[in-house]
Parts: sequence; structure tokens; C-alpha cells
Amino acid sequence: MLLVLLVMVLAAGAARLTGGRFSHLADNTLTGLHWLAAACIGQILGALAGGIAYPAGLIGSAVCIAVFLRLNLRRPGVALLALGFSANALVVALNGAMPVSTGALLRAGLDRFVADPRHELADASTALPWLGDVVPVALPGLGQAVSPGDVLIAAGAGLLLYAGMGGTGRVPVAPAPSWQELEAKASPDHPAQ
Repeated sequence: MLLVLLVMVLAAGAARLTGGRFSHLADNTLTGLHWLAAACIGQILGALAGGIAYPAGLIGSAVCIAVFLRLNLRRPGVALLALGFSANALVVALNGAMPVSTGALLRAGLDRFVADPRHELADASTALPWLGDVVPVALPGLGQAVSPGDVLIAAGAGLLLYAGMGGTGRVPVAPAPSWQELEAKASPDHPAQ
């Protein structure tokens, strides 16, 4: 989820530039963080144990994430997170793994597919291939293909962080001087500063 991290760094920077502070995050706590922790633990344990524990961990993790998102649905960005997770869950449920487009890998600067239990190459039998990893992210040395769901998750996470930090959307600037102030500074009676 390199894309999510990149978007969150950019969102934090934008929030700082527009008056947001990291200290504001303490005032904007999310509800049900234990569900998010349970989702992480379920995925880790399922991946480590393998076998039937892997899909069981994914299903348990998806349920925990759904509960967490439902509890926080009124927060900025959480609806985008929910839509992204739903899109990813749907395509994985229909295919058994996240389908990856060879063309997207090539456009991202990757010349080969590295197989793992969570990803498979898309082919003619892939259901809803457009929800798979079809969006190339061509970063030097960090190229990857991501899904439309991943893009929504990144956007939602960035918006949640930006809003939580209290970003205003406006870059603070000093007001422009009035004509009278400019004329007063230009007059010979005004002392040089």
C-alpha cells in the first residue's frame, strides 16, 4: 500500500500548509480502533498459518474492517474507504485472489509478476477484471499496479488525515496592502524601513 502512504504524506503536508496540526488528531479520535487492530491481527495470523487459516483470516479481517468503517461512516473520507474496501473485497471474493493486469505492470515499469497467494494474473476467465490491479503507479524504483479500490482507499485515508489535522483548504497569506498604505510608503515624508 505504497500509494496510501504516499497520499497520506502529501495530505499531512497539505494540512500543515493550510493551518492543520498533528495535535488536532488527538481531538478527532476514531471509534472502534480495536476492530481495526483485530483486522490486522486476523490478516497476519492467517498469512502466517497458511492453509484454510488464510481465507478465514481474510474473511474475519474484512468483517472487522466493515464494522470499523460503519462506526466511523460520518467522518470525512470514510465513505471512500468503505467503497474502496468493498470493491477490493468483491473482486477478491469472485476470483479467489486480486487479479493483476500484465499491461498495468508493464506501464508501471515492472517486467515480471511475482506470484503470491493474494494475487493472480488476470486472464479471460477473470470476473470484473477492471476492479483488479489495473492502475499503473510508475514511481522510480517503486512501480506497482493498484486497483481502483486501492485508489479510493488512498483518497479516503488522505481526506481523513487532512480533515483530522484541521486543514482549512486555504494557504495562510498576509493580506495585500491597501492603496493608501502603498502611497504612504512611497511618499517622501515616510521614513524608509
